Amino acid sequence: MFDIHVWRRAIQIAIAGFFILLPLLNDSGFSFIWGNFLNIHIGSLTFSDPLAVAQVIIKSRYTPMGLLIGAGLVLGIAFFLGTIFCSWVCPFGLLSELINRLACRFRLKKIINVIFRTNALAVKVVIFCAVFLASIIFFSSPVLNQISLPFQYSNIFQYLFVQKHLFGAIWFIGAILALEFVLSTRVWCRFICPQSVLLTIASLFNPFRLKIVFKDKNCISDTVLPPCQRACSLDLDPRHLSFMNRAQCTNCGDCVDACRKTGKALGFSLTDLASIPV
Repeated sequence: MFDIHVWRRAIQIAIAGFFILLPLLNDSGFSFIWGNFLNIHIGSLTFSDPLAVAQVIIKSRYTPMGLLIGAGLVLGIAFFLGTIFCSWVCPFGLLSELINRLACRFRLKKIINVIFRTNALAVKVVIFCAVFLASIIFFSSPVLNQISLPFQYSNIFQYLFVQKHLFGAIWFIGAILALEFVLSTRVWCRFICPQSVLLTIASLFNPFRLKIVFKDKNCISDTVLPPCQRACSLDLDPRHLSFMNRAQCTNCGDCVDACRKTGKALGFSLTDLASIPV
């Protein structure tokens, strides 16, 4: 049986690769799937970035039903499964994880201090509110789309294959990844990413969403930094998730894999009372 990590990485790579090829497929006549990470059309379904839709509604003072349904589908997934988009779908999340693993191999010292690590969600929400309000006050059109790294990732290949030039977003993404390598911390995903904020809020409305839970009596790890915590690229301790830290968890399952050899104390569950080891 494959670990969760193997399945997750395969899905991440498949999605990242598919969005490289999608402009070529669309250009050759394939139309069942088309678009990018702001709006991706799959047959008769459209999945829309909730933040992009929110900006359109506020700026235009008009509620396009199609976009509203598309955003609702995305928020509905987060409502039931948590922010799995971040750990199972987002191509920048894949790149960020790989860079973080590389930094850990070099044993680079983490510069972000404990105060910021334990309040990462609060920092992200403050940044989100400030930038969102500024975009409404000072700009006549939606601007937060431009700092959607999944969208810019797909944009790079649309520009490269359709318009035949290299899109400047590649340098922005590269700079963020370089910063994350130096800091040995997933700075963007933990402290900044505006697209993840509405997904997190949607997940918090459902106490019965899919989540990681911990059975203390099953844990046999006696190390200061247990395998489950070492496996978490977001520097969370899966054994002791506060409300704020649980909201940051993306249900990647890496801690569950790591815990299999130390009692199977971690698992996925729809409640906080009992885990379902995978």
